[in-house]
Amino acid sequence: MTWTVASLLIAFTIFGWGAVLFLRREHPPLDALEIAGLGKQWMWEFRHPGGQREINELHVPVGKAVIVSLASQDVIHSFFVPAFRVKQDAVPGRTTHVWFIASEPGRYHLFCAQYCGAQHSEMGGWVTVMPPQEYAAWLGNQGQGETLAADGEKLFRALGCSGCHGNSSKVRAPDLAGVFGRPVALDNQQTVIADDRYLRDSILNPKKEIAAGYEPVMPSFDGLVDEQELQMLLAYLKSLSPRATRESGATQ
Repeated sequence: MTWTVASLLIAFTIFGWGAVLFLRREHPPLDALEIAGLGKQWMWEFRHPGGQREINELHVPVGKAVIVSLASQDVIHSFFVPAFRVKQDAVPGRTTHVWFIASEPGRYHLFCAQYCGAQHSEMGGWVTVMPPQEYAAWLGNQGQGETLAADGEKLFRALGCSGCHGNSSKVRAPDLAGVFGRPVALDNQQTVIADDRYLRDSILNPKKEIAAGYEPVMPSFDGLVDEQELQMLLAYLKSLSPRATRESGATQ
């Protein structure tokens, strides 16, 4: 009985510790810095909130929570920084997230941990951790570029999406203002949350989940937009719901 009870206590202690860490991993701080990451054969491309872009380099401030929103343009890649003990796959057709807090300045190896083709071994880079003042200065030296959301808004209009989802549209389509993070009633009597997965499916496969009260007239954009353009569109749609965007964190 003593051995059995002691073993159970140890097992439940380890389970509880692991559960707390798991839940903490799924809920980053609300003030985390979000950076968009795109894996492709064979490079990493990152885009900061101010529009600054990097290839195989990622600059982040020390002591600040950083969320990397990952997507893949072709095959499965994996964002792996051994020094941070973080690894997350970038999967075609979906958005994944990883977050970390770098505690010490320095340069740390970035690897792709999934075999992704002939030059997989060359798909690497560096994460440079800088004091906040130096990071701010570095951002300023890179200049301002178009943000993902701004590019997404332009693409939204170029693709004709605003012609149906705009307020002056003659076509009856769902209002997208504030849609991200909100429950959406479907025509099959079910309800889903408008998260990254739902928005992505609504663009590529709009007849999969039809909003209640609307006709399934939206065409599919599968093959018409690539993964980078999808990141832009998703960023724009999220920007229409700023509060939901902050609260969503990296739960996808």
